[in-house]
Amino acid sequence: MSTHQRLPGVRAHGVPSSLTWIAAAALLLSAQAAVAQTPAAPHAAARAAQAIDFDLPSGPLGQTLLAIAQQGGQVIATDPALVAGRQAPAVRGRYSPEQAARLALAGQPLALTRNANGVWSLAPAALAPAGAASSTTLSEVRVTAQGMAGLGATTEGTGSYTTHSASTATRLNLSLRETPQSVSVMTRQQIEDQGLQSVEDVALQVTGLTLTRGAPERTQMRARGFNIGTIMVDGVPTNLDSDMTGLNTLAMYDHVEVLRGAAGLLQGTGNPSATINLLRKRPTHETQVKLTGSAGRWNNYRTELDAGGPLNAAGTLRGRTVIAYQDTDSFRDHYNNERRLVYGTLEADLGPDTTLSVGAAYNREVNNGSAWYGLPTYSDGSLLPVSRSANYTPPWAYWNKQNQRIFADLEHRWQNGWKAKLSAQASNADMAALYNSTARVAGGETLRYGFVGDSDYTEHMRGLDLHASGPLTLLGRKHDLLVGATWRNQMLHSTGRSAPGYSFVFDPTQPWQTANAPYPTLGAPWGNQLDRVKQYGSYVTTRLNLADPLKLILGSRLDWYDYETSYNGSGSGYSVDRKFTPYAGVVYDLDDTYSLYGSWTKIFQPQGSKARSGTLLPPVTGTNYEVGIKGEYLNGALNGSLAAFKILQTNLARSLPSSECAPGVPSCAEAAGEVESKGLELEIAGQLASSWQVTAGYTFAKAQYTQATSAAAAGARFATDQPRHLFKLFTTYRLPGELNAWRAGGGLRLQSDIYQHTGNARVRQGGYAVVDLMVAWQATPNLDLRLNVANLFDKHYYESIGSTLNGNGFGAPRNWLLTANYRF
Repeated sequence: MSTHQRLPGVRAHGVPSSLTWIAAAALLLSAQAAVAQTPAAPHAAARAAQAIDFDLPSGPLGQTLLAIAQQGGQVIATDPALVAGRQAPAVRGRYSPEQAARLALAGQPLALTRNANGVWSLAPAALAPAGAASSTTLSEVRVTAQGMAGLGATTEGTGSYTTHSASTATRLNLSLRETPQSVSVMTRQQIEDQGLQSVEDVALQVTGLTLTRGAPERTQMRARGFNIGTIMVDGVPTNLDSDMTGLNTLAMYDHVEVLRGAAGLLQGTGNPSATINLLRKRPTHETQVKLTGSAGRWNNYRTELDAGGPLNAAGTLRGRTVIAYQDTDSFRDHYNNERRLVYGTLEADLGPDTTLSVGAAYNREVNNGSAWYGLPTYSDGSLLPVSRSANYTPPWAYWNKQNQRIFADLEHRWQNGWKAKLSAQASNADMAALYNSTARVAGGETLRYGFVGDSDYTEHMRGLDLHASGPLTLLGRKHDLLVGATWRNQMLHSTGRSAPGYSFVFDPTQPWQTANAPYPTLGAPWGNQLDRVKQYGSYVTTRLNLADPLKLILGSRLDWYDYETSYNGSGSGYSVDRKFTPYAGVVYDLDDTYSLYGSWTKIFQPQGSKARSGTLLPPVTGTNYEVGIKGEYLNGALNGSLAAFKILQTNLARSLPSSECAPGVPSCAEAAGEVESKGLELEIAGQLASSWQVTAGYTFAKAQYTQATSAAAAGARFATDQPRHLFKLFTTYRLPGELNAWRAGGGLRLQSDIYQHTGNARVRQGGYAVVDLMVAWQATPNLDLRLNVANLFDKHYYESIGSTLNGNGFGAPRNWLLTANYRF
């Protein structure tokens, strides 16, 4: 099991640095002080009487009630069993939230009641008490909290594999059918059903995404052939660096939205691949406590406590806390992990139309025996005859991460439907690693440790986002407008030491020999690097209602980007000023079920290569074209899409002979390289029947160099270590009749072959399929038991392919996870 190793900024008992927690405490206390100055007025009741415009299509009753609650700033507590399989009519017009909810419930054998705190509850009509107020207690209460602008819909408690709305593509809260790009949503229900515990787990299951994990802690997520370099938390972009970012717990997130293709309108810089938006859990208006424990193969033990609810009698101050702890070994020899998460947030109603949310999160990962480079092969690229437990890293190696984050959101809503939101985030990340590389002994297949050393990384990120959105009327039609500005400041400091003269030779067919590697003696620091990034941007998005079936979405973004780096005192850098990023999308409703759409957008990535004259090359630019058809079936309970895409990444650097460089310019290049990726995607997600949930997606992506770069000739395949064909499926079904307490499900992942060239050697993994299984039993109204079996048929395969010396990694053998979930 795991032991503690050195981690900068962490005391022996693992408590985060006092500076961060002082800042977090100051934010929390300021929220309490603000609430103390707020009269304990019935804000929910005041909002319930205000008429607002609703435009909700017919759909699942639970999702319609959730949308009404979010738009009206109300809370509706529902038992999923009461709304399962029930449909709501369309709710369109100007109503109070209470009127809208009662319209949605028309013809249903359900009664809507409100308690003294203004929280609405559902109960069977025959059990509902007379009068407006009620203290009815439901057997299993799931609470839906008011959502903040630009965060999409809450999925917790809906029991669905799809969502009513998402905001990742344009920041406007639109349904998936109204969004002119490919968006997938991993809901809270699916996360729990599949037993997913990390963002990497999500990448393995979401349509179109692939995961490269040649070394356990150095993962790379990709889409449509390109690396994903940015992740968003509640819509605010931050750098995605798997070396440092703790991504191994999903306990604090309600759901994950994934936008495939260029996301320049949201983040400005990056690759035309995808962006992953993590949406945090929010405080609840009624008290709820959930305790989760799990045990699995390889001594995998995990506990989680999730508690939330009102903190004062008026319900104007609400809180939520999530604590998670995991201690596990691995199928790899002498590799184990210890992971901790503490997340806390407060939400305060400063008035009927103003909400302040503050919080903090602390994540720590201790990874002993973690490899830096992954597994080697023979020199000709053929795979070694070794067990999946092979680990070429010695037991004394480690890779430890620590992440601290604080955030604050302030939102105000006006009676005319406009909202404004200010978001602030600050994060600190630390990484400490002791590691080795491998090299081949000349004249044979024997390996040696080519480098042994340690690295310490520290990263600070600060971000602000301010935007306002709302309706406007033009030429007799109602449209939507969003304007905003963003700022990001990021600093990364890294140092390292090596072990001079270290020597250890071993037989790669006997990887257990690495357990005998002696502990290194480290010398003086060999490198000191400091990188700084500053980015400012402004953006605008409008959704024009050109005709009843026709919507046009136009957007643009303007960015200023500065990068500075220094290594051992020698510095350089580059900047990009007033970089314009356009966005255009169109959606045409064929009928009440299908919509045609098309979109065009760009994204840019600054580069440090210099032209012949010594000036910087223009940024690498990604252009995304996409057309398709989307559908909402079963009154919105099921979403489907078929998309065709084409991506061009241009201005890639192509090196030139030094003789062509101007005097004083040691090396130069031209922006002549180009990569084209094109393909098809098909996805369906949601409810096939009242007891049957499914998500399935197929992706075909073909990427190649259309113009040569320094790395490849025109016509060569790009990203050969990514499959051209990818299929993912997961489904669950609740059994009928007396077996209604049981659910059964399973998953399938299929992919075509992948390979990588290293000189004349070729490392290859053929296509393969992995099958998963899930069985769940609702033992009592409060206790749910679930068994997940991954890789049911114990498929032997390489999950990642790299070079002959590193980057290769086995997929996990068959394993199981038993989870108990108890709601108080």
